[in-house]
Amino acid sequence: MERIVWISGGTSGIGAGLVAAFLAAGDRVYTCGRKPSKVESLRQTHAQACAAGQLIALIGDITDEAFRQRLRTQIAGEAGRLDVLVNNAGVILSQGTLEETLEDWRRTLEIDLIAPFALVQVLFDLLECSPSASVINLSSACARQPFATCTSTCYSVAKAGLEMLTRRLALALGPKGIRVNAVAPGVVPSPMWGDAAELIEQTVARRHILKQQPVSPEDVATAVLYLAAAERVTGAILPVDAGYTLG
Repeated sequence: MERIVWISGGTSGIGAGLVAAFLAAGDRVYTCGRKPSKVESLRQTHAQACAAGQLIALIGDITDEAFRQRLRTQIAGEAGRLDVLVNNAGVILSQGTLEETLEDWRRTLEIDLIAPFALVQVLFDLLECSPSASVINLSSACARQPFATCTSTCYSVAKAGLEMLTRRLALALGPKGIRVNAVAPGVVPSPMWGDAAELIEQTVARRHILKQQPVSPEDVATAVLYLAAAERVTGAILPVDAGYTLG
């Protein structure tokens, strides 16, 4: 059966890999991005899926309540249910601790932690309509330990909070048949890192014990697809980090 899937931040990096993977699995995918140029690029990449109505790529900001409500109305009207909700969108706005501004903290928490909860809240009734609903949050290896290579404190704190949110939602929504899990990637080269190519290389060399290889969007997508299908798994945090958190 075709699944109805929502993926936040699906225009680049891990998100674009997730969009491609769910489309390849035969699912109908809704996603969004804040930049029209990136949304249009995604549409062009998957022009056939867009034409067939399999990919619906929207311009919008998940921190905007009005956008979240419009999203819910559209999915309800077109599909009537939601089978998989993937909270992928995230930002790293700073590198440091006391050097981080309060605005960095507010924006990071709003995107990386508050918006995932708000999306589950607004889409909850559509998840209830699914015969096998699944929520999957994208955490990070940085949520587990205060590694020196994770230079953004507010990002690490937000992801640690997202892992607790994952467990709390799993506990609350389990009786309704909704599974909630998370994937915690190691270093995935993506636009989120900006021009930090040297830091990526150093981090992979020091922390990725599995052949010193970075994690790819396809690696993350494999784990997300597994959790979307694993009907007796909930409350799990699945590391996909090439051994980042082992030592």
